[in-house]
Amino acid sequence: MSVTSTNRAYKVTSLLIKAAILILSFGYIIYKITSPGIHDAHFPFIVDNYIPVNFTLLCIAFLMMFLNWGIEALKWKVLIAPLERISFKTAMQSVFAGVTVSIFMPNRVGEFAGRIFFLEKADKVEATLKNFLGSFMQLFVTLAAGVFALLPMMREGFLQSLGISDVWIMALVLAFVLIVVLPVVLNRYRTKLPVKWQSWFKVVFQTKGKTLLLVLLLSALRYGVFLLQYWLVLYAFGVWIDPIRAAQLIAITFLVTSLVPSFAFTEIGTRGAAAMYLFSSYTTETAAVVTSSLVIWIINLALPALIGSAFTWKLKFFRS
Repeated sequence: MSVTSTNRAYKVTSLLIKAAILILSFGYIIYKITSPGIHDAHFPFIVDNYIPVNFTLLCIAFLMMFLNWGIEALKWKVLIAPLERISFKTAMQSVFAGVTVSIFMPNRVGEFAGRIFFLEKADKVEATLKNFLGSFMQLFVTLAAGVFALLPMMREGFLQSLGISDVWIMALVLAFVLIVVLPVVLNRYRTKLPVKWQSWFKVVFQTKGKTLLLVLLLSALRYGVFLLQYWLVLYAFGVWIDPIRAAQLIAITFLVTSLVPSFAFTEIGTRGAAAMYLFSSYTTETAAVVTSSLVIWIINLALPALIGSAFTWKLKFFRS
């Protein structure tokens, strides 16, 4: 096959992949928002009871979506810098494209694809490991905040009143400890891995301490942003809970949803069920709590996925 024919085949294949991504992304979002189950579970309390909604708070939460993903773009720009220098604009576009690619996948595992296929020069495996490092830092912050929110509530007996035993709580704490220890163990025994693997892991474990600290701080800042978003949306729908208690419950909700595997078509249900279960002891507006979970999903995932669709066409699946 000639070079021209090969390039033409690559272009057609790339076009088909991008079209498939857009069809699946748009189809998934439309299905989730228009499905009868969503209406039955999330919206009747507003329509039937004429619940006033604070649109000012909702608008603030929406605008914070750009701050949320802007911080994530900055994290990606910092992490990928040793492999390839990219502008903040490119980082932002690649992050949004990543949301588009991953929104219909289990636990959004394909988010890295939207980022690495924006790159011109960097090795794709090494770039994927850099993305994994950023995701690990974000997970670490989520687990740390969730565990620290769990401990005082465990002493109060709140979680036990929900039927959550101390065994499950200690299992969560142990999982957190293992996640912290795992990178240390991998680094210590890295030389025993196959040579090719060693070169890949070297990219991760030789990341400068200042870079790791910056990424950790950005991860914590981003966590604070979507915690505040959740709090604003809850208040917008009339869920009035003590701010500190609300922050604890939100942190535990994030902890549960980050640890429980979820497929694309059950993700919203998992989030809503966890939030409703935890908030049920502090408010009777459980429908508002579940609806808040849906709104947060729309703001932080559905809308960014729609924005990212404009940048999906820039993905480079094959090198020229």
